[in-house]
Amino acid sequence: MLKNLRSTWNDFRHLLRARENVLAAWPKSYYRRELIPVRCLHRWMFVVNSPAGVQQVMVSNAKNYRKSPGNSQMLKPLLGNGLFVSEGELWTRQRRLSNPATHGSRLQGYSKIISDAGQAMLADWRTRGDPHEEDVTEAFTLLTANIISEIMFGYKLGASVHTLYDAFVEYQATHGRMHLTEFLGLPTWLPRPGQWRGRKAVDQFDRVLAQILRAGKDADGEMPENFLHMLLSFRDEEGKPMEPSLVRDEMASIFLAGHETTALTLSWAFMLLEKHPEVEARVHEELARVLGGRSPAFEDVPNLTYTRAVIDETLRLYPPVHAFTRQAIGEDEISGQKIPAGAFVTITSWVLHRHTLYWEEPEVFKPERFLPGNAAKIPQHAYIPFGAGARICLGKHLGLLESTLLLALIAQSYRLRVRPGHVVEPLGRMTLRPRGGLPMRIERRG
Repeated sequence: MLKNLRSTWNDFRHLLRARENVLAAWPKSYYRRELIPVRCLHRWMFVVNSPAGVQQVMVSNAKNYRKSPGNSQMLKPLLGNGLFVSEGELWTRQRRLSNPATHGSRLQGYSKIISDAGQAMLADWRTRGDPHEEDVTEAFTLLTANIISEIMFGYKLGASVHTLYDAFVEYQATHGRMHLTEFLGLPTWLPRPGQWRGRKAVDQFDRVLAQILRAGKDADGEMPENFLHMLLSFRDEEGKPMEPSLVRDEMASIFLAGHETTALTLSWAFMLLEKHPEVEARVHEELARVLGGRSPAFEDVPNLTYTRAVIDETLRLYPPVHAFTRQAIGEDEISGQKIPAGAFVTITSWVLHRHTLYWEEPEVFKPERFLPGNAAKIPQHAYIPFGAGARICLGKHLGLLESTLLLALIAQSYRLRVRPGHVVEPLGRMTLRPRGGLPMRIERRG
């Protein structure tokens, strides 16, 4: 009995550490194993840690795995029944409706919005003196929030962007942690710590969404054919429009997906460039050669191969979506291990992207891995910053375009350096953010 109590106490302490920062849940041994069964508080969790396992859970047998209740509970207060939370027929319908908004044919038009917003941020930086310091995680989040709002909703946020930023930071703090209720098997309707603060954040978020929606409805026939127009124009087989609550949920989902991950990618990329001056120098050489001093445009992206490789390698080492959690509906078998119905399955891109079996020098920042000719050598599903299978991120190509253009635009004019003495710590919660932000000295390049 004493042994069981000690084991339960150790499990509980492990969960408490993971609740604060889920990266603490992954010991070094995981980085060289393909499947790890974990018995925790009398419930099974399997860490699936191989390309074949990812293929099984996310692609070939994806119908056997639903989003875990804890994951849905984390997102549902903010996203309702949007794409990140919904399942089954509703998800299929909404995914089909959303696909045209991020189709490749639209990317060239979106690139001008991206460039204009980036130029506006740089103009603001020039008014702050040289050098100046700010938290680039916040700066890039405000930038990408403005971009996604204009692209998807045709709406310029103005001062409202700060309301959205503050609301999301507050929501992350209250709902972004892993909760023990899932492992204890408690009902999802039980109140969770911080729920009241999280509700206030959602109310703030909703006030801005309501402004955007009113502007879209007032536009009537003048409204461009963007994502909001698609939602408002939708009619089902009976001629009924989409329910207002679902319009709101899809707006919230596309907004969250379309700005947070790109902002974090840029933040981590500039941190890595500072740590690797030889990589930064090569980026500057490519920008000078390809652009010749002019601002980057959509047509330049295919020639910015090294700049894009920096983005890809940043997403390998610091994937903003660092874990995917599922629950098995029925029994399955992965890597010879029986997965019982009801078991939790976690695929952590943070670990998979640093796995010693699939990556040479996995802890080293080497953009060359993703240059043409090298990228084809990476095993399929060993690299999943956007997920895989039918639920792969809808905005993958838009996010990569935006990240590449903005990295080129900013690096062309500025060097960013972490504040001396500031310790950068990755914090794994809803997304992978730097704990306490990323204060950086921003200085114009001579």
